[in-house]
Amino acid sequence: MPNASDKEKAAEWNRLREDSVHAVEELLGQLRLDSGETVSQDLLDAYLYAKRLLAAAMQALQRMDLPDRYEPFHQMRRLIEAELSDRYGQLIPSVYLAVPYGSRLHEQLFTLLAERGEIQADELRVITADAVHAERRARELRELGVRIVTVKSSGSDVYRLDSLELDDGRFPTIVKNNILKAKLPKDKESALLAKLGF
Repeated sequence: MPNASDKEKAAEWNRLREDSVHAVEELLGQLRLDSGETVSQDLLDAYLYAKRLLAAAMQALQRMDLPDRYEPFHQMRRLIEAELSDRYGQLIPSVYLAVPYGSRLHEQLFTLLAERGEIQADELRVITADAVHAERRARELRELGVRIVTVKSSGSDVYRLDSLELDDGRFPTIVKNNILKAKLPKDKESALLAKLGF
């Protein structure tokens, strides 16, 4: 039986789908005009409107297939948290041992990769609605030790999850980045980084 969240996702998809149909029909109408009748700004406006709606609709469609909560993502974060505490809990204040990158978007990207093994970059960008954000979120997951590689497959860029085993060599950098983001006085920052071996 569908839950409330599933119903909300389906309602959003249906609304955006209908709006997209109207936007594409408007764009098609503009494209069918003879060159003497076409106003370039009207055509450009119709295109940009359709593009935005289609991107939102495809994002809603893709999110319908994703769970509201993907427990392996949260287990991974708890594992990192425990490892950071074990390694550095006696050396570094706990405020700098926080595990970053726990947003819903990080979870969705991790879910897609974990469930499929690999995904085309263009499809991954649908979930973020932006190429830059897709690459940044993938890079941030790599910073946590998630083994994501980018390869070419049939001429397309593909993100691949090489292994569910984390690269624990990345863990010291998590703490280092937390310390650097804190904008501490240089002497205190240097003292903490020295404890990490940086």
